[in-house]
Amino acid sequence: MMTTLVPSLDHLKMAYAVTSAATQVTPLLESTALARETGAARVFVKPESLQWAGSFKVRGAYWRLKRLSPDEAKKGVVAYSSGNFAQGLAAAGQALGIPVTIVMPIDAPAAKREATA
Repeated sequence: MMTTLVPSLDHLKMAYAVTSAATQVTPLLESTALARETGAARVFVKPESLQWAGSFKVRGAYWRLKRLSPDEAKKGVVAYSSGNFAQGLAAAGQALGIPVTIVMPIDAPAAKREATA
């Protein structure tokens, strides 16, 4: 049986404090077109593509790298990704001085490979 861990409010506050130091505040944008299409009174979108690493994935990558012990950080991390997480992890590793090796499938888009490098 799998156990699902639900983070506490204190855990979420700590994660926010750590990741907000390395991420940008992104706006909520109202989309009248999406509201009209969905029948909702109002719809908002959060353009996380405006993050310095190109997506919200940098938040989780940065948080995880900050949780490494000094010995773990010195050794670095290896991950498999063909997209936004690869970019986020590479950017977070660079910002923190932690070696990151990304394994990407051979058919990963060239733009993703280049942005990750």
